[in-house]
Amino acid sequence: MPQHSRSAPRGRGVAIAAAVVALVVAAGAAVYLGLPSLRALQERRVFPAATAPATAGGPAPSVAPLVPATQAPASFAGQRYAARLPAPSGDKPQSKVWRADGAWWAVLVSAKKKVPTVHELRDDHTWRDTGTVVDARADSTADVLFEKNALYVVSRTLTGAITYARFRYTPAKRSYVRADGFPATVATGGAESASLARDTTGTVWATYTQGGRVWFARAGPEDDTAWSRALLRVPDNTVGADDVSAIVAFDGKVGIAWSDQGDWAFRFAVHVDGDAPGTWKVETPLSGEGMVDDHINLKAVAGDGRVFAAVKTSQDLVGAGDEAPGMYVLRRDPDGTWEKAVVGLVGDRLTRPQLLLDRESSRVYLFEGAPTTGGTIYYKSSPFDGLKFATGRGAPFIKAPAGAAINDVSTTKGSTTPAVGAVAIAVDTTGHRYFHGELPITADDIQPPLAQTQITSSPTAEGAITTTWLPATDDRGVVAYDVYMNGVVVETIDVTAQNENTRQWSFTSPTLTPGTYQFAIEARDAAGNTAPRRTAKQVVVVP
Repeated sequence: MPQHSRSAPRGRGVAIAAAVVALVVAAGAAVYLGLPSLRALQERRVFPAATAPATAGGPAPSVAPLVPATQAPASFAGQRYAARLPAPSGDKPQSKVWRADGAWWAVLVSAKKKVPTVHELRDDHTWRDTGTVVDARADSTADVLFEKNALYVVSRTLTGAITYARFRYTPAKRSYVRADGFPATVATGGAESASLARDTTGTVWATYTQGGRVWFARAGPEDDTAWSRALLRVPDNTVGADDVSAIVAFDGKVGIAWSDQGDWAFRFAVHVDGDAPGTWKVETPLSGEGMVDDHINLKAVAGDGRVFAAVKTSQDLVGAGDEAPGMYVLRRDPDGTWEKAVVGLVGDRLTRPQLLLDRESSRVYLFEGAPTTGGTIYYKSSPFDGLKFATGRGAPFIKAPAGAAINDVSTTKGSTTPAVGAVAIAVDTTGHRYFHGELPITADDIQPPLAQTQITSSPTAEGAITTTWLPATDDRGVVAYDVYMNGVVVETIDVTAQNENTRQWSFTSPTLTPGTYQFAIEARDAAGNTAPRRTAKQVVVVP
């Protein structure tokens, strides 16, 4: 019979599948994982790695820069940014990526202008700097929304004003031009975060925390250069200096979520489009000691009526162990009820989550960094209904060279489809450089689990052999481990709700006759995909 033991996840690493080979290209080029873009796939060839960083210039041909659906995600390095800047791909409620006119776009700090500008992702996996300045303040971070050939941007710094600007997209020139009258001031005094949404009447909303309170501001629909702001007048609108708020538009409504670490609660206030600006109904999706941190990301699908929120807890700060919940994804249904699913434990050291919704396949994707100080961006996914995520960190999404600390992932507000996949940006906070990832998404589970490399076999005094290994990881979850002895399966260990959070697995064979034995492990997911087999060193059982 198998025996299982648990241990803390100290220094746990995740190996990229052997089929994915990373090539680090110098002078600002991509960390290219050997995966073709959609155009390359169509032409039956693979693009060579880029040899120069993206530069400002005229229109460039652009296609969906997707790796094939049968491949693993790919990571690419981009331009560097000044070391004095905070992580420019942050912060947690904000989205800096969007899809428009057959391409992916993002707000990145320009290598030439040294301030945030609009960039286009080209089919060679490099970013073209359009030269359109989003904010003249180098240390600003932006939240963006693209709708009907217009780009809406709210931008903030810790000490400066929160500003808003609208840009017009010109397809013939593949360029963005700031409209007259902008930037407009939303509020003064600085904020830790600011985000925006646009309701069905055309009114643009923004939210932020300031002075220990949650605020909202609005403009339009006739004139979005003139902003008015107000306190969110609801019960318990007292927050700490480290708390943040976020906003989302959904189903003829806007919703503002905020963290309240003083009262250990996440709140969500709902406003119906067209109602008086101060009319809000408050809900509490999650509460309890240590259940709240200042990590919130909100997403919704137009016409669906559901809202998804990724939130982090502070269970580690209240003395909870490694198996306490460290991160949740919450789903608000149209009737106002909330469902929750644990997506990571304290021991997984997950941080700064971002959500992406696939409206065609009805799947929610979660991107998050780990460990909390930065390292790799991981991903996992779940159906909208029956919300459940794989245990552990998930599968690697943006993986950088040794010594890099990748963190602060950001993707699009809008939903995506399998036809265009997913793109997200992040930064290396030690090397001060951008990275981005390209992820093929599909309703089918085609990605195999990724097996840990650590596996050991040791003889016991009774003439048996105990084999131990760290858990495999998968974007949708491992369901079983097949145990091989000398190339033959001798045991299948099922992953169940009772043991799925096991930190270290083990199998002890029955007493063996004298001889040489070699044990191996193969992880398997629900679709039958298997990880590369991991084999321990041979063990000799003596008489």
